[in-house]
Amino acid sequence: MNWKLYDSLSQFSPEHLHAVLQLRQNVFIIEQDCIYPDIDELDSISEHLLLFIESKLAGYLRVVPAGEKFKEISLGRIVIDENFRGKGLGKKLVQKGISILEQKGVDKIRIEAQLYLEVFYTDLGFVTKSSPYDVDGIPHIEMLYKSSISR
Repeated sequence: MNWKLYDSLSQFSPEHLHAVLQLRQNVFIIEQDCIYPDIDELDSISEHLLLFIESKLAGYLRVVPAGEKFKEISLGRIVIDENFRGKGLGKKLVQKGISILEQKGVDKIRIEAQLYLEVFYTDLGFVTKSSPYDVDGIPHIEMLYKSSISR
């Protein structure tokens, strides 16, 4: 298992950028049958965490700065390639994202989670902060993580 953190899009290798965009397209647009603008203005201002198993991109998330999507810093576009699911990698990916942010002194992290993943994120320490709402035809909720820094 190898991790790669890019502080900006300009740091990406062309191969890694292609792999990330392909993974997001395959899952969020094709697999979930949801036509929406996946590539958005938040990509250019976010950090990007990539998880590799051997040389294959297995997972990805982006870290959106506070004040851009939510008041708090947020994790988004959290995704595991279908060939790597069922191995606990989603949990490891989110925990790694949280760990990176806690090392930077971040004490609150917000996510916009698909409703069916509520228990998954609750088990990671997130607390539901909204009623379900629709995003592009998929029920979502806002959830908040408070690190031990703020407890």
